[in-house]
Amino acid sequence: MSVQPTLWGMYWPTEKPYQPLSVSRGDMILASMAFGWTLGFGYFTALHCIRETKRSRRVNTYVILIWGELVTCITFAVLSWLYLNKDVQPSFHYFFWILTMWALQVQLLLQIIVNRLCILLSTKKERNLLRWSVAGFILAINISVYCIWLPAKLQISEKYHNINLIWDRCEKSIYLIVDAALNWYFIRTVKQRLVVHGGLKKYERLVRYNTQIIFVSLAMDVLIIAMMSLHNDFVYMQFHPVAYIVKLNIEMSMSNLIIKVARDTGIYVQEDSTEHSNSKSTSNVTRLGTTTVDLQVQVARQQFTVHDDIELSDAGWRNGNPDRDVKEPVSSESDSVIFPGPEKHV
Repeated sequence: MSVQPTLWGMYWPTEKPYQPLSVSRGDMILASMAFGWTLGFGYFTALHCIRETKRSRRVNTYVILIWGELVTCITFAVLSWLYLNKDVQPSFHYFFWILTMWALQVQLLLQIIVNRLCILLSTKKERNLLRWSVAGFILAINISVYCIWLPAKLQISEKYHNINLIWDRCEKSIYLIVDAALNWYFIRTVKQRLVVHGGLKKYERLVRYNTQIIFVSLAMDVLIIAMMSLHNDFVYMQFHPVAYIVKLNIEMSMSNLIIKVARDTGIYVQEDSTEHSNSKSTSNVTRLGTTTVDLQVQVARQQFTVHDDIELSDAGWRNGNPDRDVKEPVSSESDSVIFPGPEKHV
């Protein structure tokens, strides 16, 4: 026999009257530790976001993603704490908005990872395919959580509660797999396109760093799954912002390292989207984590006059020229050969 709902903003009948959440002293101690970590580490993460914003010098997708992730994490932590402390009463609107903050946490964090991965994708079609595929898949998972978690927390029926116990762990495991797959694909692409084929051995540092730091990021997902064993599910939810703030800081650190490694290879990185019009330069546009970057390399050539009967270096023989003497640079003549000089990076 169904009963009329007792929660504010809820219009669906339930199997039995709503039972308020029981919070013990131990629950509050554990939740307080997680909440304090969120606020403390969130302060340093906010400073990191400010540095990233100043370096970008404009509002782009990456800046919106990192600030959106930080705001949702802090909001989620505050809402969970207020509920555990009995400062906010349970209602349909409360459960809906805290679930929305959780969904945004997951979606924004994965899009930050995708944004980093798009560095190595050569075409816009590939980048858009990756972005929308991940966003669509995660959106489908989030919708299923709305359909199961909300009725379970509103205590509409015991059936929803039992399904949520299983599906909640399943969807957390799916997020862990997606996170691991994206990071694995990033490392694999770096090895293939930058280290092996590109011959840029200095990028091996990036590969090693990502391989090591990926385990810290994945460990945060494992932490969330482990905390689900607690009898009070809102205590484990207090660890959500802890894990995602740590993951956010890791992603920003990865973006910084990508730019540093690019500069170490002798390529000047200009962190804006301004287009250059030099007709004699070769421009390659790519996205380096924080913003759109123009990598512009200009090769300068020097001209020398050479004479016969003098031994040439190996470079001259490779160009099919006889042994000649290299003298000081002079103006162009008919008996001259052009040797490539050092690259000048602009």
